[in-house]
Amino acid sequence: MPSIVACAKTTTPRDRVRDVAAGLFADRGLDGFKMRDLAQRLGVSVMTPYRYFENKEAILACVRAHGFACLADALDQGLDDGSLEERVARLATAYGVFATAEPARYRLMFALAPAQVPGVAEVRRQERRVEDAFAAHAAGFAAAGLPCADPVTLGRLLWSTLHGVAVLHLGGQLPQADLAAALCQAARSLTVACAGTAPAVTTGTAA
Repeated sequence: MPSIVACAKTTTPRDRVRDVAAGLFADRGLDGFKMRDLAQRLGVSVMTPYRYFENKEAILACVRAHGFACLADALDQGLDDGSLEERVARLATAYGVFATAEPARYRLMFALAPAQVPGVAEVRRQERRVEDAFAAHAAGFAAAGLPCADPVTLGRLLWSTLHGVAVLHLGGQLPQADLAAALCQAARSLTVACAGTAPAVTTGTAA
């Protein structure tokens, strides 16, 4: 997958501030993110970023929203026909490629607690797009034969499962693991569990 920065064409000064801010966060982390350093990387005065964003928190919210938007786009591209096994593998692979493309930015998407900062509504909107994409994948699993009464719930379980594996891998807790294989195994295990716990379908009429 291309860089998160490259997933949408940058055409405005606001986009450039966002993208350079994402790179600064990747290099320095949240504690090391300073507006004067951002301005220096942009080659502008310290006050110029404030023309486009209210404060640092608003810039980081924009970076997060952009990340979720790119994740949603990546997941939407994997919605194709195929067997259940193929669908599960595509979802897991797409998620793993995204998470490892720019791990610092991936962590930023989930690192900040909800807060009423400028831009948080857009973060929530893009998060919902990701949630909807997972629900669409779950509905596709059902169409491929997986017993699934509630694609929204299964989608949320899939997202939390894949995210947990990705975070452990990026944090070094699964240093020897092949992330793509681990994600596929996790997704397959969840779908198998769902199939095993689905209520039996009965036919015929009671005597």
